[in-house]
Amino acid sequence: MLKQLAPICLLGLAQELIWIATCALGPLREHTEAFLGLMAAAFALCIWSFFRLAVISRRTAILIVGFGLLFRLTLLPAQPYQSEDVYRYLWDARVASAGIDPFRYAPDAPELEGIRDAKLYPMLNSKSHVTSYPPLSQILFRACYTIFKDNVTAMKAVFSFFEFAALLVSWRLLTLFGQNLRSLFLIAWNPFFVFEFSHSGHSDSVMMFLILLSIYFLCRSKNAWAMVSYAGAVLSKLHPALWLPLYLRRMHWKAVVAGFAAGAVLTYPYFNLPSGFKYLISLGSYFRLFEFNASIHYLLRYLGRVVFHEQWDQTTGPHLAALLLIATILVAWKFPLRNVRDLLHAGFWIMTADLLLATTVHPWYICWAALALPFFPYAFMTYWTGACFLSYLAYAYRPVYEPAWVLLVEYLPLYGLMAWEISRRAPLLDSPTKRHHQDTKNTKKSIPGVLGILVLSFIL
Repeated sequence: MLKQLAPICLLGLAQELIWIATCALGPLREHTEAFLGLMAAAFALCIWSFFRLAVISRRTAILIVGFGLLFRLTLLPAQPYQSEDVYRYLWDARVASAGIDPFRYAPDAPELEGIRDAKLYPMLNSKSHVTSYPPLSQILFRACYTIFKDNVTAMKAVFSFFEFAALLVSWRLLTLFGQNLRSLFLIAWNPFFVFEFSHSGHSDSVMMFLILLSIYFLCRSKNAWAMVSYAGAVLSKLHPALWLPLYLRRMHWKAVVAGFAAGAVLTYPYFNLPSGFKYLISLGSYFRLFEFNASIHYLLRYLGRVVFHEQWDQTTGPHLAALLLIATILVAWKFPLRNVRDLLHAGFWIMTADLLLATTVHPWYICWAALALPFFPYAFMTYWTGACFLSYLAYAYRPVYEPAWVLLVEYLPLYGLMAWEISRRAPLLDSPTKRHHQDTKNTKKSIPGVLGILVLSFIL
């Protein structure tokens, strides 16, 4: 037993030193090269552990998860230098606590002048835009603010907790699916998950947890609770709404009613007709005006400028959103849903399409699809969770600038690995059991078929 646990302890301690060094760097945007070097080292340790360390007992899994908890606790007190989102959470909560609908006014609106201060307000980004965080997220923001006020660490801790809870649910699902627990490394020790949710404190972790909890309830044949959990995931981050056709294919009408009822209860405290309309306008601006670290969008923008001598910056977003809806319909129609694991797999591909067609892909957005990484260890998604850190180089420039080589290094291997895995009809990092091999065999026509139609639609 000692021979099995000692290597995990050594590698875990090595990665803990990396996180301590990361906290000691100070403002990360002023030490970008050192930060990226540390993240590369942490990612290398994660991948080395995944390939080289066997997880053959419950004690081994507990040790892996225990080190994962240590990494996250180490980062909690650190200031979130690479993202200002947590400050927007505090702002929305402050506005709501003052009795004002956070969906009604943008932070720079004259009506909120009495709430602005010299500490929190200057830290906000997108001051001219109404908040984009849905009702369940707002409820969590306000609950934390009510107890801890403007405490950044407390707000981060809330969403770090949800991410760690997602790790625990993943552990349970791996056991239920009969998969090798070594995949725990891909979430417990992956610097992507550790950094984005314990250092930066992003609220997407709530969506991760609730989606995986919904899958767990489905495994237990608790369909009504699965739909309630799914409704919560949508109302914490809207993108899982694209999974709805998958759920409708499996659910009895009573479970669907339970999910919609839960959604209505969560929505009612925050949304009325005027604020809902402003919220939709804000989401429309997201697709038209915002762009960062995109792939297909940037390619189309480049073609528009070089080939057609036109500015397509604000026109590709709505077209890509329409293409995403087509992708969702195709996956929901073509992908086999023989079991719960298939539903998660289909959702993974929908979220992957969402990310590839998006005009804005901040690093933490990748969790929308990467939440399924322990169950479907695709090499392209694993690579992306490491390569996405390169996008932080943009913030080393004043003004913000995205070097072309960063986008090439991030996306060319990603698309190459994805094409390879689609052609071989299985994740490169998977060691399938007989049952999993049968699942892969049965789905081999679905993924290439769906993506083939998407590529054809893109060309046309």
